[in-house]
Amino acid sequence: MKLVANWFISLVLLLVPFYSWSSEWQFNGFVSQGYVTADDTQFVVGEDDSTFNITEAAFAVSWKPIEHIRIASALSYRQWGSLAEGAVNFDYLFVEYSHQVGEGTLGIRGGRFKNETGFYSSTRDVPFTQPSIMLPQSIYSDYFRDAQLHIEGADLFGMHQIWNGALDWHVSVGKVDVTEDLDRNVMGNVELGAFDSESYYSGDIEFQNDHLRLGLSYYDAEVSYLPSLEDYYPGNIRLKNWVFSGQFRYMNFEFTAEYMTVDRLTNGLVFPPMADELVDSGIGYYLDLRAYLPHEIELFVRFDKHVVDKDDADGKEFEAVTGLPAYFSYTDDWSFGARCFLNNDWLLAAEYHLVEGASWVTPIVAPDPSTQSKHWSMFALQISYRFQW
Repeated sequence: MKLVANWFISLVLLLVPFYSWSSEWQFNGFVSQGYVTADDTQFVVGEDDSTFNITEAAFAVSWKPIEHIRIASALSYRQWGSLAEGAVNFDYLFVEYSHQVGEGTLGIRGGRFKNETGFYSSTRDVPFTQPSIMLPQSIYSDYFRDAQLHIEGADLFGMHQIWNGALDWHVSVGKVDVTEDLDRNVMGNVELGAFDSESYYSGDIEFQNDHLRLGLSYYDAEVSYLPSLEDYYPGNIRLKNWVFSGQFRYMNFEFTAEYMTVDRLTNGLVFPPMADELVDSGIGYYLDLRAYLPHEIELFVRFDKHVVDKDDADGKEFEAVTGLPAYFSYTDDWSFGARCFLNNDWLLAAEYHLVEGASWVTPIVAPDPSTQSKHWSMFALQISYRFQW
């Protein structure tokens, strides 16, 4: 990340003399504070039953020094209970060239940027653009977000006006930015070892008009692991994901569904590297029904399902092989929530999760049945403020 930041600063200094030619600045950001309480689990809350350590903030700057060139950056702070320790980092930091072609746009950006998987990856940390406080974990897992969210590399993109709507696409290549949060969420302790990025490739295409939104995404991400102790082995985890997305809006109602297939290839970590590669072919999907009421109020109900191995949906084989309870191989999450825009800048959100299973409860490699029940629940509350000038 330091290399990207130094390259970015050098390029900005080169472009500053062009400021007198043409300049378009935009500034925006947000601050949010949340509260989470949970029963029969340590997910998010840790050893306590509740936590106020749900704090997010960001400040973003966009600058067009000359025609066709845009420089954009955002500093963010994120603390999400036991899943993410509070830290300030670059959310994105890139230089972009774009050119109008007919009724559309073609462009390329380089630096650090957000991936475009599914409907919500690129804006998943902004309360005003995400559909709920906690996104559907079957598609947007918080435990593995480091291995798929921040990409350092290049992104080729385009936007075209067709069929009374807009078609957007992205093709990206690079490496993901890995932090200690990934070490903790996958292995359970940062002292056991560290993950590092190997490669990332992705493609995304999305069409949207007044009533319909459709998307198709694919990404291939790999991280390597170097243990600090003899309890684990060096190795790597590779994810190959397809995500199919659809959304339909009619009057005051909106229905959203996303479906994911994932091949998780694991070599080493808990088994010697010379052993056969462990392959899990899982699925995940959610169905979300949302009503937009008067006075800027939203109500939603969602069913979110995740299965680690599609050929072992009830987890019986998982239990026989690992000795762990079957419910660590799947999750069914019913969530009910409300969002209220108090005005243009303030948002109040609340949601309740009724869950069976724990396939995305951390730590993934070393789950603990003594702290995680088969049936559990979680309530979340969040207030957010945004600004722009």
